[in-house]
Amino acid sequence: GIEVVTGVLAGEASRLNEKFICWHKKNRPFVHVKLATSLDGRISLGKSMSTSLSGEAALTRVHEMRHEHDAILVGGNTAFTDNPSLTDRSDKKRRRPLVRVILDNRLRIPFESTLVATAAETPTLVVSSSNDSEKITRLRDLGVDVVETDARDLTAVLAALRERQLQSVLVEGGTGVAGAFRDAGLIDKLTLMMSPRIIGGHDAPLAFGGSGVKSIEEAALLKDVTVERRGDDIEVTGYY
Repeated sequence: GIEVVTGVLAGEASRLNEKFICWHKKNRPFVHVKLATSLDGRISLGKSMSTSLSGEAALTRVHEMRHEHDAILVGGNTAFTDNPSLTDRSDKKRRRPLVRVILDNRLRIPFESTLVATAAETPTLVVSSSNDSEKITRLRDLGVDVVETDARDLTAVLAALRERQLQSVLVEGGTGVAGAFRDAGLIDKLTLMMSPRIIGGHDAPLAFGGSGVKSIEEAALLKDVTVERRGDDIEVTGYY
């Protein structure tokens, strides 16, 4: 005789458990793409040119995002050009170490890069179809986990992350990586950290590369979009 009401705040509850739910429903890690852009959608001043766009408040928020995920992923060009550390500097206690993932078919990552130099202390995974067995062996000797598969096969990449029990990945790659995930339909959540700048020009890369869409109907309309100020920057987040 007790009335039972179901579905109360179901949407909010699913957002709280979005990574766990994706892991079981889609049998792959939850994919959150984060890009720092100008107002006109550019991510740098030019190709293979490292450009810092975000202010301090936005960078603090980015490290909070990194803290919320099991892995962080970039492309080989980002790793080669920016020489990033890809660490969680939120100062919050983690459930497990943040795993750094680099998609690098050409295996350009230098031995002296920060990622390789710290691989023995911080989990680092390189996905590559390169047949340079000597460099692969050397990377493994230095503590890098090398997955020998085509980095363009994102389904295989996510399967490799699932094998390592990684429930979520924050994709901070550039134009090519972001476009590839969009074209493959593998983005669950998108965050654009927009700097109030206009870059313009023909050489500055846009946020998303790839093949794009042929009609406006193919361009998915994001759901549950939120907009917040982060200092001078604007954070726009939505779900596919």
